[in-house]
Amino acid sequence: MRMPKSWALLGLFLPALMLTAVGCGKFNTVKVEGVVTLDGQPLPGATVSFMPVGEQGQAASGRTDADGSFRLTTFKTDDGALPGKYKVIVVVEQADEKFVGRDPRTFTEEEKREARMGTMTPTGKKATAEKKSKKPPARVPAIYRDVKQTPLQEVVPPAGKLELALRTGAR
Repeated sequence: MRMPKSWALLGLFLPALMLTAVGCGKFNTVKVEGVVTLDGQPLPGATVSFMPVGEQGQAASGRTDADGSFRLTTFKTDDGALPGKYKVIVVVEQADEKFVGRDPRTFTEEEKREARMGTMTPTGKKATAEKKSKKPPARVPAIYRDVKQTPLQEVVPPAGKLELALRTGAR
């Protein structure tokens, strides 16, 4: 007796569908949002990264807006982070600072290109090591930018909106 084609196709796809459904179950993210301040002032244009402590977990990150607010993303935009313990780092890229607080619709074509590339100067030429050494000091203290040194730790799920208060003199 021959099996109908529809049953044969179901037999092929059902195991794959079940594996997908079971596999997705272990990635239950929790919405995480917060605000970053530096010396009491909102820190716009910063990248906040949650780095898992230990072998388990998945890194999550978000970008602060004009008032220092951020939402974490792990797999898809604003989905949050996986439950667990994390070290937190905060970085503001020097190339990004001139774009902080500006409406991207006001960028010139040259500025749009520079913002995308991150390593280009306003003239479109690659920055030399000499020019890089003359860049202004970083806005975020080094201790908060290094996953080995950062004093910032958080547990997901959080007990409400997170407040990451950075200080310039932190060591």
